[in-house]
Amino acid sequence: QNCCVSLPRQWHPGLTVVVEWEKDPTPHAYGKWPERPFSDAWNKRMQEHESKNTRHRAVVEVAPYEQLGLVNVHFLPCDQVKVAASPSYHGRPNHPYNYPMKMEEPAVCPAP
Repeated sequence: QNCCVSLPRQWHPGLTVVVEWEKDPTPHAYGKWPERPFSDAWNKRMQEHESKNTRHRAVVEVAPYEQLGLVNVHFLPCDQVKVAASPSYHGRPNHPYNYPMKMEEPAVCPAP
């Protein structure tokens, strides 16, 4: 599910957004299921699978920007979230967050 965000043209301290997401503890498990994709049996199994998803919500500070641009939501290990709204994009030197594209979840997450 995607939605939208409305941000001011001018960044200001304390600017936050609410991010809500659902997390699948075993993504892509359905690729190994014997049922024919989208059959009644597969759909039933998918419903059971999705019932194990967890829902999350975070109020996140938006990284400072001089010019409003694309909104990028970075989902990090341990249910951490960062939000940037600049004309730059991941991998560029002036992007505020350049985390690796794939990060392993640690065995134990630090306390919030």
